[in-house]
Amino acid sequence: MIDTTNKKIVCITGSIWTHKHDAPRHLLVKEGFIRPRWFSTGRSFNDANYEFISETSFHLAQAESKVLAHIEYGGVVAGIMKDKFQQALEEASVGILVVGFPEIVAQIADNYSQAIVFAFKPEGTELSEHLETARKTRQLHRIDIDVLEAGAWEQVMDKIQTVVGY
Repeated sequence: MIDTTNKKIVCITGSIWTHKHDAPRHLLVKEGFIRPRWFSTGRSFNDANYEFISETSFHLAQAESKVLAHIEYGGVVAGIMKDKFQQALEEASVGILVVGFPEIVAQIADNYSQAIVFAFKPEGTELSEHLETARKTRQLHRIDIDVLEAGAWEQVMDKIQTVVGY
């Protein structure tokens, strides 16, 4: 078995996103982070790589404790299986990157005390209640972003690199 104790686990959630090439999720992948493969019983929720499974397969996996994190939304279940997460962690040179809903990120943080959670929010807005445990355990780092400010995403990446320490 490969030693993964030195790998980083970074989670990004929040309400501010960009699809530009300078988005932190793209830059972190360029720097050696791998995003685990997600599963879905219906449609995709984000820009991650998805494996589509039946609802029966999901319920069997859930009963066998193979599901690491999941969310039910609009009649669809999406999430990450434990084996896909472990595979990505083993393959990554730096670590793993999970980008998703606060519910998913909170479940990852609950399972991995070394997980570092970043919440991208407009200044003055509330954090999701799902992130409360991550806040209490000091895994959570809120980053207020004004996307109209020049260099906003560069400032976010500087903050991430400082906190993650790579």
